[in-house]
Formats: sequence, structure tokens, C-alpha cells
Amino acid sequence: MDSVHGRGPAGLSDAQRRAISSADPVTGEVKANAATLAALRRKELAVASGRIGAVYLTAAGRRVRQDLEASTHHPPVTSAAVSADELSGRAEQFTAATGDEPATAGTADGRRAARRAEEVARAWAGLLEVRRVSGTGLTIPAAWERARPVQAVALVLEAAGLPASARDASGRPVRPGYRVSPGDRAGEVRVDWQAPPGVSRADRRQQLAACASELARWGWPAEEYADRTSPFLLVSATNAR
Repeated sequence: MDSVHGRGPAGLSDAQRRAISSADPVTGEVKANAATLAALRRKELAVASGRIGAVYLTAAGRRVRQDLEASTHHPPVTSAAVSADELSGRAEQFTAATGDEPATAGTADGRRAARRAEEVARAWAGLLEVRRVSGTGLTIPAAWERARPVQAVALVLEAAGLPASARDASGRPVRPGYRVSPGDRAGEVRVDWQAPPGVSRADRRQQLAACASELARWGWPAEEYADRTSPFLLVSATNAR
């Protein structure tokens, strides 16, 4: 359990202060027991993100860490020296699933899936850090994302654990899931829900609603439209305040 002694900034327990101080200096990921993580989330100093439930410091949590470092007279360990351009360059090395990838199969699927989950988690943490260093805040897309909206939107969906579709050699969808593609206007993204024949329009709309909810949470509001065959979303970035 958290100690009740040694309360520091924002009334933190010793365990909570240790967790904040030892968070990853670049990504802000916090490692601690479940009770400590839950307490930091209640105080809005940390937030859970991604499919594996990793917990990261919020902007308020990072400010508390700086206060803690200053109070102990240690030089701050922060990513201030890491520029948004450098972080964006790292993000370029990852490609989020858009739903146009070829279907894969084989005995290594479990290992492949685990490895992919780790890659997605790292990419998502890096994206949040790009936002923080860029000064847009965690819920507003940074310039790097706005310059490549298809990849940015796909990363939000994949990091949330939503399944991407896949295609066979002829280009036909073979797995239910989202498909992200450029919209008709600059900066606009289209999200479809690919599904086998026989899946109802209502089911597609339900899946798209889950996509829209997650996208709006991270600064990509979506509106639902429909053509003659199926509903779809048009997504664009929230403007910075």
C-alpha cells in the first residue's frame, strides 16, 4: 500500500512520488503497483493509454516530476533537449495498419501479434511525446500528425486495440476491421468498416461509432456519412487552441 508519510506536491504519498520521479524521461511511462497507478490516475497525474493499458504521466504529472526533482536538488531528467523534429523522425520508422495490408497466417501468428503490440505501444508513447514537446497538449494533434493524417488516424485506432482489415492477393477484404484512406479534401481522412457480405449496415455503424469515439478522444473528430453501399466516417484534426 502507499505510505501516508512524507506527503509531497499535490498531497502525494511516498510511493506516488517515487513512481513519478522514476517515470521514463522520454515517454513518461510510469511503472508501479496497481494501487499507486490508480491513485495517480485519480489525481489526473497519469493516464492509461493503448491496448496493453500502459500508464503515462499527463502534463500535470510532468510538472509535478519537475517540482520533485527541483526539491531534491537533482538536475531534472527530462526530454526538453529532445526536439519535436527528432521525435517525429523516430515516429517515421513505424507504419500503422491502415487496413490495406496483406493478410498473414502461420504458426508464428501469436509471436507476431505480441511483437506488433509492443511496437504499437512504443509508437503511441512516442506520438504522445511529440504532442507534449510540440506544446499542443495530449489531446490535440501535432503538426507531424497533420502532415500525415492517414497514418496518424490509423495509429489512434490500432493503439486503441481496434482491428484493422486485411486484403488478399486480389485486393479483396478478407478480415473485418477498419480501413483508413485519404479523404477528398486536404487533411481529411476516410474511415470505412470492412466486413464480409451479410454484415448489416447497423453493425457497420456500430463499429464505426467505436472508431469515432476513440478518434474524438485524441483530437480527431469524425462525422458519419453514407454512400449507396455502406456508412463511413470523415475525420479531420481538431484545431489547436
